[in-house]
Amino acid sequence: MQKPIIGLLESRQTYHTTQSIVRWKHAVNAFENRENPNRVLLYDMYEDILLDGQLECTWGKRVDSLLNRKLAYMRNGKNVPEIDKVLASPDIRMILREIMNAIAYGYTLLQVNDIKYDTDSECYKIVFDLVPRKHVHPEKGFECVSREQHSADRDFLYKEKPLAKYMIYAGEPTDKGIFIKAAPYVIYKRGAFGDWAQFSEMFGMPFREAIYEAYDEKTRERIQSFMKEWAAQEYLVHDRNVEVKIHETGGSSASSDIYDKFIAVCDAGISKTILGNTLTTEQGDKGARALGEVHQKEQKSKEQSDKEFVLSVLNTQFRSVLKTFGIDASGGCFYFEENDEDWNKVQTKWNVINSVAARVPVDDDYIYEATGIPKPKNYNELKEEQERRRREMLERMHDGNDPDKNEEKTPSTAKKKLAARIADFFGFAP
Repeated sequence: MQKPIIGLLESRQTYHTTQSIVRWKHAVNAFENRENPNRVLLYDMYEDILLDGQLECTWGKRVDSLLNRKLAYMRNGKNVPEIDKVLASPDIRMILREIMNAIAYGYTLLQVNDIKYDTDSECYKIVFDLVPRKHVHPEKGFECVSREQHSADRDFLYKEKPLAKYMIYAGEPTDKGIFIKAAPYVIYKRGAFGDWAQFSEMFGMPFREAIYEAYDEKTRERIQSFMKEWAAQEYLVHDRNVEVKIHETGGSSASSDIYDKFIAVCDAGISKTILGNTLTTEQGDKGARALGEVHQKEQKSKEQSDKEFVLSVLNTQFRSVLKTFGIDASGGCFYFEENDEDWNKVQTKWNVINSVAARVPVDDDYIYEATGIPKPKNYNELKEEQERRRREMLERMHDGNDPDKNEEKTPSTAKKKLAARIADFFGFAP
C-alpha cells in the first residue's frame, strides 16, 4: 500500500465568510499569480457558494446523468470477469464523481493507495484520496503538491516516480472550472435576498406612529415604553411639529417584484452556466414543447461531452493504476452502457425506414441495428413462418376476388342460410 500524501499535508478547514464580487476578483488574481499561485480563496469560495440550492441542484443533475450510467469494460468484443468485479466496487462511483468534479472545480488529483479483493464483502476495495485542491499546483514550472496551502512549494512531485504510478489527474492545469462563472450569480442573488428580507421587515408589516406635544419629554418616554412592550414591529415616535414622509419606489408591491425578478434572473444564469439551458430545471413563461426539446438536446450534448471526458481519464490513467496493482486492463477499453432507448427516437427511425422500404428493399439486420430491438435466435424459423402466413393471406385475398369461385360458393351458402331461416320460423331444429 502506498503511503497517502494527504496525511503529510498541513490541511486547514474551509473559511466561510461573506462573499462579494471584490473577493471573487481577488480569488481569480491569486489563482493566476505566476510567481506564487494561490488557490485557497477560490476553493473556499466554491465550498461556500455550493450552499446555494440552485447551484447544487443543477450541478447535481449533471453529475447524476453520468453516475446513472453503467460503466463496463470490453476486450476483443468480450467482457473481462476480473475487471467486471473491480467495476462492481462501490468505490468506483466515488472515483467517477471526483473525476466529474474536475469540470466544476478545475484540476483534480486523486491518489490510489490500494486495490484489493475483500472476501467478506465479496467485492473489491479501492482505497483512494482526493488530494486537497488548495495544495495542488499543476501549473507549468510547479507540477507539485505543497504541504502548506498558501505557498506553492515543490514538496511532492506527483508526476515523477514512485508517486506517478498511483496518481489520477483530470482537467487542465490553469482551468478554474465552471463554478468560476456561476459564482457571480450566487453572490448577487444572496445580496438580493438580504435586501428583500430587509424590505419585508420594513414594509411587510404595519408601521406604527405615535405623536406627542413638543417639549413634553415625560409623555415621549411613556409612549416609547408602551411601543416597546406592545410588539416588536417597527414604530416611530415624534413630536407634532415634525413631519415624517416615507417615499416608496413605484409602490411596495412593485419594489418587491424587483427582488423577485432579479433572483429569477440569477437562477436562470446559473442554469445556463451549468446545464446550457433553463427549461430542463424551470418552466418558462411560454412553456412551448418545441423550445423545451431544443433545451433538452443542448443538455444531452453536455452529457455526451461529460461522458467522453471521464472515459478519456479512465482509458489512460486509471488503466495504468490498475496495472500497478496487478490488474491487467490492457488491450481493451472502458465504456458506458447506453440507458433505456428513447422510444420517440425509435418511432422516428421506424417511420423513416417504412418510407424507404416502400420504395427500395431494406435489410432486416439494418432494422434491428437502427431500432435497437434484439434479433431473435430462431430468426430464420420465424421468418419462414411469417412468409408462409403472408402467402396464405394473399391466396385468400385472391380467392375472394375470383368471380368464378364466388359463383360456385354463393348459391350453396345462400341455400344454407335460407333453410336455417325457415327452420327457425317453424320452430324446427336445422
